[in-house]
Amino acid sequence: MKLVAMVLAKRKGDLIEIACDLSQFGFFEKGTVKEVIIAASKIFINKFDPNTRHSVPYEDYICFIDVRNEFGGVVFTDKEYPERVAAKLLSEMMNGYTKKTQGIIGAPYPELQGIFKNSDPKANDKILEVQNQVNEVTSVMHKNIDVALGNTEKMENLLETSDDLSARSKLFLKQAKKANRRCCIIQ
Repeated sequence: MKLVAMVLAKRKGDLIEIACDLSQFGFFEKGTVKEVIIAASKIFINKFDPNTRHSVPYEDYICFIDVRNEFGGVVFTDKEYPERVAAKLLSEMMNGYTKKTQGIIGAPYPELQGIFKNSDPKANDKILEVQNQVNEVTSVMHKNIDVALGNTEKMENLLETSDDLSARSKLFLKQAKKANRRCCIIQ
């Protein structure tokens, strides 16, 4: 899960602000990757109609785009990054810029670096946090069920081999087991 870049740019114009983490790319690739991010952002912002939102997948990445009348924003993430968090960051960036600049499009927005640095999905998305907890509990429950089923099989083996049970008791256990299976099928 990685947030690669957040970009603000004017429609039909210049770059306003960019925040990016290119640490996953090699030293000689970083410059080219940044140029591609800026060029793609400008293309997306100019291509799509104002007051629209889009997501564009490209290889192992997804670009989330929000275009307003005079400017737009793009968030670049890998495919594992939660879409809900990316959309929230995009909205936070766009609304924060609009609020801070009060309609002066093109003004710098240094707060973008702070938004970018605080982009940890686990910290920003309570639903993701709850989902992770549910997954952990589910995993523990599956292990417990496997252990319980293993214990049941062991108990059946012990009862069958026990010398303390009469033939009648063993027959009763087998019939009860068959009856229980039928009950489960009927339900």
